[in-house]
Amino acid sequence: MQPTYEKWGFKFSHRNLRMESIARKHNYSSNGKEITVNDFEQILELDKECFGFNRTTFLRAWLSLPDSKSLKFENESGLQGYGVIRKCVTGYKIGPLFACNYEAAEELFKGLTSRVTGEKVYLDIPEINKDAVKLAQKYNMKEMFGCARMYLGNSPKIPYKKIYGVTTFELG
Repeated sequence: MQPTYEKWGFKFSHRNLRMESIARKHNYSSNGKEITVNDFEQILELDKECFGFNRTTFLRAWLSLPDSKSLKFENESGLQGYGVIRKCVTGYKIGPLFACNYEAAEELFKGLTSRVTGEKVYLDIPEINKDAVKLAQKYNMKEMFGCARMYLGNSPKIPYKKIYGVTTFELG
């Protein structure tokens, strides 16, 4: 479909890749903790930075989905990231996985996947974030497929280096 969208003026930005593996139990940092209602404003700020605009109503619902877990990663500098893992038709999907650095993303990944040991797990990564690719490779995730991220007009100025897992392919 890319050539069709290009005819309409859309420009290619990057690919998002669906990665898959079997979740394993991991030791992970005690800085990875479940998100509580008291954390919402901090989580919302990081989400707004990574997504590009405020999605308060959506995020409140997303953080409390049935059959899901939400974790944050904090250190002495404050909130460093958050992630959600949710039940899908087959297995579990992580998304979003937003983090200020690789260490926080990895600890969140380990904490989230440890909750579903033995299950298929999926992570949709922006290929433009080389650390997200590195994380997926380190945990033996295999690419199932990719899709083009295209924009009409200028691409949004969002910090892809903080996006280790998009919320969903449908939302970014």
